[in-house]
Amino acid sequence: MRESLSELARPVSTARPRRPAVYATWAAVALSTALAIAAAIDQAGTEALAEHARAVYEPYGKDPNPGMLYGLLFTVAAVDLALWLAVLPAARSRTWAPVLAITAFLITAGLALTLLVTAEYGETIFPPLWGALAALPAVAGVAAVALFLRRR
Repeated sequence: MRESLSELARPVSTARPRRPAVYATWAAVALSTALAIAAAIDQAGTEALAEHARAVYEPYGKDPNPGMLYGLLFTVAAVDLALWLAVLPAARSRTWAPVLAITAFLITAGLALTLLVTAEYGETIFPPLWGALAALPAVAGVAAVALFLRRR
């Protein structure tokens, strides 16, 4: 009736976050932060986005609100950041990590696409640079999705 200690011990979870996928997720977090920083620098300094908006709306006698445009950029960056930060705690899960990463990718890519293609009076509201900057977290995110799905 003697039992081995190895039979009584509980199995130890060997689940580890997949490091390359976690690194790609951190890259998406960093790139989301970079979008907010770039918007803050532009708003405080060159105001290139405000100048673009004035050039688009001036022929139509409209006075654009650059604060709203910068606010949209900050909102996109905050949503991107929140989504990718939500993926990190789930990195150990084989089920939830890919699901959350795919969801984060689809939303961030959709927001970037919206910034790239939204137009008024035949011109895009945001210059292509801002759409490209908003797309960078989605690019890192697609790498994270692929790495989370690998060996699922």
